[in-house]
Amino acid sequence: MPERRFELDELFISTTDSKGHIRLSNRVFVRVSGYTADELAGRAHNIIRHPDMPRALFAAFWERLLAHRPVAAYVKNRAKNGDHYWVMAVAVPVPGGYASVRLKPTDPELFPLVKDLYAELVALERSVEGDEPRRRKAAIAASSERLAELLAAAGYETYEAFMHRAMVAEVTRRAAAVGESALAPLVEAAPDADPRLAQVLSSALELRRGLDGMLSAIAGNSAVATRLATRSGFVRELSDDLRLFALNAMLAASRLEDGGPLSAIAGLQSARFDALAPRLESLGAALEQAGGRLDEMGFRAAACHVQAEMMAVFAGEHLDDEELSPEMCEQLTLLTHAVSDAAGSLREGLAALDAAITRIDADARRVHRELDIVRALEVNGRIEAARATGTEHVRTLFTEMGARIASARSEVAEFLDLDQTLGRDAALEHRTRKNLEAVDAAVTALTGPAQPRARPLT
Repeated sequence: MPERRFELDELFISTTDSKGHIRLSNRVFVRVSGYTADELAGRAHNIIRHPDMPRALFAAFWERLLAHRPVAAYVKNRAKNGDHYWVMAVAVPVPGGYASVRLKPTDPELFPLVKDLYAELVALERSVEGDEPRRRKAAIAASSERLAELLAAAGYETYEAFMHRAMVAEVTRRAAAVGESALAPLVEAAPDADPRLAQVLSSALELRRGLDGMLSAIAGNSAVATRLATRSGFVRELSDDLRLFALNAMLAASRLEDGGPLSAIAGLQSARFDALAPRLESLGAALEQAGGRLDEMGFRAAACHVQAEMMAVFAGEHLDDEELSPEMCEQLTLLTHAVSDAAGSLREGLAALDAAITRIDADARRVHRELDIVRALEVNGRIEAARATGTEHVRTLFTEMGARIASARSEVAEFLDLDQTLGRDAALEHRTRKNLEAVDAAVTALTGPAQPRARPLT
């Protein structure tokens, strides 16, 4: 069947109850799905599910939602007439159920990867299940295992890591391509609308602008996040490597007739490495935590960005309404809850990142100092080995140890002053918090008494 088109600057939303039955939807969703609003209301959300979607993906999707965690995924949907359309969907828990905002996916690497991945998973599920519905659980289990394997092969440790990167990539690309041009007509129409609704639109757009800057900063740190997670393993392995070098040096020196000084130096190094081990473990854990926090913050900022724009778009769809309907106010209230939750998690993430960076800086400086000491011991070891005969093997060990220490010092130096590397903007973060408060106030005012609309001058 052909693909149903919608534009990059369009967003659509639906909210459901706790069982996944559609409560509310916006005009774009109605148009793209081909159903009327009345046909969608009360129906299970899988009314638009496409058979080309792997069940394992929805299992992962619902696992997170039921754990009260936000989730994002590439989803192929089916319209009423059988046409298909692809979306990047981000769903979040809201009071009484869930809210899902969808945008058009365009990433040139991740989107094609997902299409191939889903095709393989669907084929696997069908081969396992066959014509036996009772084998569905087995099919989902096999598909879930294969999903993890495929993502690992693509460089993603978990589905969560993949969805974090995918969401940031898609929202960042869309924000760069669309900007606020598509929202200009709404801004122009706002002065003639109910002032309460106009204030919601204005506040949501201001929040989106602030998140633009934050999202750009966080997206630019994705490479840093990857490196932090990768280097955490290196740091943890370093302790065992250095201990092994010192042990081998001690054993080699003990076999020499005049190896006393060399044994003493290797013993001092071994003691230093033992003392260094907890610091290296602490540094490795902090690096891993910081990398994960950066990815989580990027995801939350991206989700908050599209949810804030969705608020503006949804408000804009109702600027001509004579009265503010309870359904429209409910939708905006649920979106406010989603935005508040994402922004709250973003603030918590920033605080946790600050703590991790402080810990990384302290541990990295201590490790760096300790490595300077063991490097000096390694130089003394090579000098002592040069004075004795038959010490080629020992000299080689000390030389290899020296190279390993030099490499480690260089690696650890990258983690000093990490906050400057990340380019944090405290003023931007403060403005985003204030913008969120303005959104909360504007939506709360919707339930107040109607205010007179602006009248043109005569």
